[in-house]
Amino acid sequence: MCVVSDAAAIRASIEGADDLLFLLGADFPDLQATAVNFRQEHDAHVVRADWEDEWVAWFGQTAEAADQLRLMRSILPHLRGFVGPSVPLAERSSSAEADWSRQWLAAPQLEGRPLQPELFNDQNRERLVRDLAEFCHQLHGFSVERARGLGAAPARQWREEHVELSRRSLVVLRPLVSWSTLTWARRWWRKLLDDEQVWAHPPALVHGGLTAERVLVDTFVQQLIAVDGWYRLRVADPALDFAALIDAYGTELVWRVVEHYGALGSTVDAALFRRIRMQQTVRRFQDVVAAADSGGVESEQMTRALDRLG
Repeated sequence: MCVVSDAAAIRASIEGADDLLFLLGADFPDLQATAVNFRQEHDAHVVRADWEDEWVAWFGQTAEAADQLRLMRSILPHLRGFVGPSVPLAERSSSAEADWSRQWLAAPQLEGRPLQPELFNDQNRERLVRDLAEFCHQLHGFSVERARGLGAAPARQWREEHVELSRRSLVVLRPLVSWSTLTWARRWWRKLLDDEQVWAHPPALVHGGLTAERVLVDTFVQQLIAVDGWYRLRVADPALDFAALIDAYGTELVWRVVEHYGALGSTVDAALFRRIRMQQTVRRFQDVVAAADSGGVESEQMTRALDRLG
C-alpha cells in the first residue's frame, strides 16, 4: 500500500493527485491533502483515496476503469441485502456528464479488518470457511439477466479479454524469458482459448478481485462482515473468485470453501476445479502485464511476476 502524509509526497507517489483532490473539493470543502491516504490498486487502473476513517473515494485512470466504477455504482446497491456481508455504496459522485478522467465515486468506509491468512485459527476457521462459501454462493446466484440490465457486459466479453491478455502477455514476455518458456506460454494460451468446455460454463456475477485486504471480518475475527474492492465486478466464470481466494489463503482452505459452496447448492464438479486451476495461471499472466504497465520490465514487481509464472 502506498500511504502518504503530505502534499509533496502525494504528488510524488500518485500522478495527478492534486487534481484528484481538486475534483473532491466541491463535495468535501474541508478536505485537507495531509489527511488523505492514496494508493494505486494493484489489479485495476483505479486510485483509491481514504481519509479520517470515514470516507473512501475511487478514481478511474482509464476509460475502462471509469466504466467499472459506474458498474459498481449501478450494481452494488442491488447486492446490499442479497449477499450477507456489507458492500460499499457510493453516496457521492462526480457529474454524470463529466468525461471519464474527471469521474469519481465516494462512499462511507466499510467497517472491519482485513482477513489476513494468519488470523485463521482452530476456533474461527470453520465459521469463516462457511462464511466465504455462503458469500460466493449468494453472489454467483445473482441473476445474470439482472446484472446485464444494470450494465454488466455479456459473458462473451470475458473470453475476448482473455484473447487480449494472451496477446499482451506474450508481447511482454518475448524479450524476458527463454524460448522454451515462451513456447510453453503460447501453447498454454492456445489450449485455453480453443477449449470450448472452458467457455461453456454457466456465467455468473463475480467479484473478480478477492484478496485478503478486501475480505473484512469483525474485530474478534469470528465472522465475515464486509467485502471491498469491487473494481473487477463482472459477469464471468465463478472459478475466477476461487482462484483469487487460493492466492490469498492457499489451496487447502479454499478447497474446503468450494466443498461448502457445493453443499449450499452451487454447481461443483470436476470442470469447476479444472477451470479454477486454469484461472490461477491466468492470474500469473495478469501479474506480468500489470508489472509491465506499472513498474516496467526491469522492476522488482516484474521479477516477482516472472518468478510466480515459473
